[in-house]
Amino acid sequence: MESVLKRPPRLVQDDQGDVVEVILSYDDYARFLRILAAHADWETLPPYLQDAIDRVLADDAVAEGGSPSSLRALLRETSEAP
Repeated sequence: MESVLKRPPRLVQDDQGDVVEVILSYDDYARFLRILAAHADWETLPPYLQDAIDRVLADDAVAEGGSPSSLRALLRETSEAP
């Protein structure tokens, strides 16, 4: 089975040896955010995670290329708009 993380996280410990921070590569952080976007209840996520997910998904959309479509046109295609 392939590892979920591309690089092992770095752990930051305090003076007592307790882990107080985990540092992930950007790729691993973005993968984590995509998993949250797919599986977490959006309403229960704190605003800073919602914002981070929005940024990653926007970056993904830009990387896909192509011409932008209006929300109204997309909703018409799915029959969810008047």
